[in-house]
Amino acid sequence: MTRKLSGVEGAHADATLETAGAPAAAAEVAVVLVHGRGGTAEGLLRLADEFYRPGTALFAPQAVRSNWFPAGHDAPIAANEPALTSAVDCVAAAVDAAGDIGISSERVVLVGVSQGGAVVSEYLRRRPRRYGGAFVASAALPGEHPTERSVETEAENGDLAGTPVALDSGEDDPYVPVERVRATAEVFRRAGVAVDLRIDEGDGHGLSDATMARIGDRIASLIEGDGNGGDPSDGE
Repeated sequence: MTRKLSGVEGAHADATLETAGAPAAAAEVAVVLVHGRGGTAEGLLRLADEFYRPGTALFAPQAVRSNWFPAGHDAPIAANEPALTSAVDCVAAAVDAAGDIGISSERVVLVGVSQGGAVVSEYLRRRPRRYGGAFVASAALPGEHPTERSVETEAENGDLAGTPVALDSGEDDPYVPVERVRATAEVFRRAGVAVDLRIDEGDGHGLSDATMARIGDRIASLIEGDGNGGDPSDGE
């Protein structure tokens, strides 16, 4: 099902939300899927078949022209504004859509791939609260110097402590230098997050089979009632 995202202004004011999975009456967990540059919400929903569990509602925002922000993820923040803020608002609107069917943020898992992973990272930085989990694949915080950035500390909804955040990337990823991924992990660690950092050999870019399996495990742990899901450890 496709509908217009509500409450989004700027570059993605006309963005849409694709939904799939469990109907509202049967949904226990929600997964918000954020596609990469040139990708589509529909394509990411098809990939979700690999980690879908019964009782999971899927929400996938679609960027206008399949591009969340215009410059590279390593460009100055100003070079990607106001599109980056509009993209973050799209993720917030998708989380709100899950809330509209009775799923609290503690049972929402965020998944961002490539440019979509940069958007999810920025969303977590700007709007920290307890989420069911977050998976950032082949991506890092946007901006020239990620280590100089920090998670907002005066957010009205709380902080990220207790949210399992996984960063998965390839050692020789041609688009995202591994140093930026490690810097992103450090930013979240400074915010009290137990980050699961996985750097695989090779030059893979995107959602790996291993990452999709871990997403499925996290969804299952929430559905089965283990809200903590264990403290992720540094898997590098």
